[in-house]
Amino acid sequence: MRRNPAALADRELDVVVVGGGICGAAILRDAVQRGLSAALLERGDFAGATSAHSLKVVHGGIRYLQHLDVARVRESSRERSALLRIAPHLVHPMPVVVPTFGHGIRGGEALAAAFLLLEALTATRNRGLVDPERRVPRTRLISRRQVVAWYPELEHRELTGAGMFWDGQVYNPPRLVWEFIRTAGESGGEAANYCEVTDLLRRNGRVTGVAVGDRLSGERFQVRAKVVVNAAGPFAEQLFVRCGIRQTARIALSRDMAFVIRRRLDGGRALALQTRYRDPDAILSRGPRHLFLAPWRGVTLVGVSSAVFRGDPDALSVTEDEIAGFLAEIQEAVPHLDLARGDIARVHAGLLPIAESGLVRGNVSFGKRSHVVDNAEADGLEGLVTVVTNRLTTARGVAERAVDLTFRKLGAVPPRCRTAETPLHGGAFSGFAELLSEVGESVRDLMPASVAGPVPERLARNYGSSHREVLRLAEADRSLAEPIGTSGALRAEIVHAIREEMAQSLADCVFRRTDLGTAGPPADSELGVVAELAAEELGWSAGRKATELAEVRSASSKA
Repeated sequence: MRRNPAALADRELDVVVVGGGICGAAILRDAVQRGLSAALLERGDFAGATSAHSLKVVHGGIRYLQHLDVARVRESSRERSALLRIAPHLVHPMPVVVPTFGHGIRGGEALAAAFLLLEALTATRNRGLVDPERRVPRTRLISRRQVVAWYPELEHRELTGAGMFWDGQVYNPPRLVWEFIRTAGESGGEAANYCEVTDLLRRNGRVTGVAVGDRLSGERFQVRAKVVVNAAGPFAEQLFVRCGIRQTARIALSRDMAFVIRRRLDGGRALALQTRYRDPDAILSRGPRHLFLAPWRGVTLVGVSSAVFRGDPDALSVTEDEIAGFLAEIQEAVPHLDLARGDIARVHAGLLPIAESGLVRGNVSFGKRSHVVDNAEADGLEGLVTVVTNRLTTARGVAERAVDLTFRKLGAVPPRCRTAETPLHGGAFSGFAELLSEVGESVRDLMPASVAGPVPERLARNYGSSHREVLRLAEADRSLAEPIGTSGALRAEIVHAIREEMAQSLADCVFRRTDLGTAGPPADSELGVVAELAAEELGWSAGRKATELAEVRSASSKA
């Protein structure tokens, strides 16, 4: 899929989507699958903001039991199943252990009751999941002896055991976003990164399209559309303010922060431990909110720290004081880790919508809500829909609601949505074990096993059934079959990212099309290899290459 913004100039489409995060990408895919002509415009790179900086968790709904929010429990379970079905290479089940204490609300009896209710509400969670490795097991209680064997540091006189439930985990969120876009492209959808919507075209109280500035070429053009969907996430209202549609933003935002820690949890299980903070919306609370430690690609993800954000979304940053505060909270919950600032490989921060009623002394509840707004009702402006999603988990379902509304704005009955059933690009395989075996055989034809190392699993998880696209490049040019350092990434992946996946910068290659820099700063030697490949493909001068390297090193150092 090639970048060609000029092809959109002066086109008239059914719908233009503004924003290339998980929600915008899902809307584009749904719209074209249901027969609409559609394009997506992203001012930076796809998945360059909130979508890339999550805790990588696909929630199964248990968190909403304490709010007695049955609808959201079922929604989360349904959407987790959809992602396991349509992107089985990128999403897999992840066990979560929750220790129990005493025999009250924090005890095993109360958790067992919650598990019974969860099982009843999510009984259809494995429908359509053919691969046993992608099915979500039943919740269960764990004995005290087993918990202490797994986590000796948790031994405490009040410890009675633990409960285990399953969420999902995303191996590489930016690639999940890209697979939505690539799948849309296969059905006629168009997308362009580094194209900023500078204004909304309006006539007689109706939005008729968008004015666009290509941030790479400097060219300006217009794209006309019957409906514009503003899916720019936390930046959506900033567009309205710039265009004079609203004086100020109306949707409150939460800054959610998570750490990548240079440690590895044994056993492949996530661990949930309580912190000092409470969920202000909880009806049936087990006590303070939980801190989650999740194993991920050889490191550990720890989150989430939430705080009200009232500033400019474009100026989002995390201060050293905030990092130190969250680190102290982690240390209080899991003192045996003895974490220091140097243990943090990366700091992830993103913005999510909240309701003002969900704020208590600066704490933010789990009751964050997605917004699908008809701006004809909210602002008296026809032809415009605004979408702000609150979870990667539910983005596909929120996109379905947005496309349903788009059809109604077009005066048509929405056709049935099929995005929960049809695999994304790379997701067309029956079992991950068989896929991994197939990839392994292909890699062995290119390099000896002693050199391959993590290459087969990385290719299988990042590209799924489309791994042959990368390997064909390596077969045609054996120099591209060389791994980049010890990362397991092939040189062919960089060439493929630029030629077929719209990567325009070194950061695109390192942080979003591959996983070279997502679990921590890549080695300087690896960066040098990637920069050489990108410079050759994109025709960079020595000065441009040096600038690109400096920008990636700077981004990597902001741990």
